[in-house]
Amino acid sequence: MQRAMDRRYIDDHHVVARYLADQLADAEREAFEAYYLEHPQMLEELEATARLKLGLARLEDTGELARLMRPPPWYRQFGRLAMAASLAIVILGVVLWLAGAPSSLPLAAASRDELTGLFRAPLAVASRHTVLRTRSTAPDALIELPSSAGAIELRVLPETVTTAPRFRVGLHRPEAGADSGPLVSLGGLSPDAQGFVSLYLNAARLEPGEYLLRVSPEGAGASGDEFLLRVSPPALP
Repeated sequence: MQRAMDRRYIDDHHVVARYLADQLADAEREAFEAYYLEHPQMLEELEATARLKLGLARLEDTGELARLMRPPPWYRQFGRLAMAASLAIVILGVVLWLAGAPSSLPLAAASRDELTGLFRAPLAVASRHTVLRTRSTAPDALIELPSSAGAIELRVLPETVTTAPRFRVGLHRPEAGADSGPLVSLGGLSPDAQGFVSLYLNAARLEPGEYLLRVSPEGAGASGDEFLLRVSPPALP
């Protein structure tokens, strides 16, 4: 049986590199994935390693890597250090570009499995919120954005219709106007045994401000409920 994964085992057995190369056995891969889902810092290390690997692969595809690594003539030996420095700068530029590129993940998904990182691993759940209709002008849910990438789980309890087999959820910005359409629309959502409908938001694409969450049973002309969400920026350290 595969031993429990820890940081020493990961370092001693080069697990990160072998995982990216798809060289882990099933049991070892499952143990490692369970470990990095519980340790967000490991997921950040995985992403940095994959970005570096992707940058090197792009250089190799263009032939730039082979040219930069080719040994210089004897009369140009003095330029070897400059060549190594140039390669490091190119790789660093690629890594920084990838790190700064906007996320291609959707804003919302019906399942956490649909919000995956570079290695097709689901984003870790940064926070969970139960959304219920309040009887005041206050928001129905207060959401603080995490300081790092992650998924925000929402469990919404419909009020008007509670027995529908499938629901549709739309996320809107109130200031955008009624005709602007939803930022995202998800259909086919099944309620759980307690009647809650769940969805996941991508924290990296969610901006601070107020949102309307509209939940309605699927079907022509079906009415539903609106919930006010207030999203705040990450807390200062």
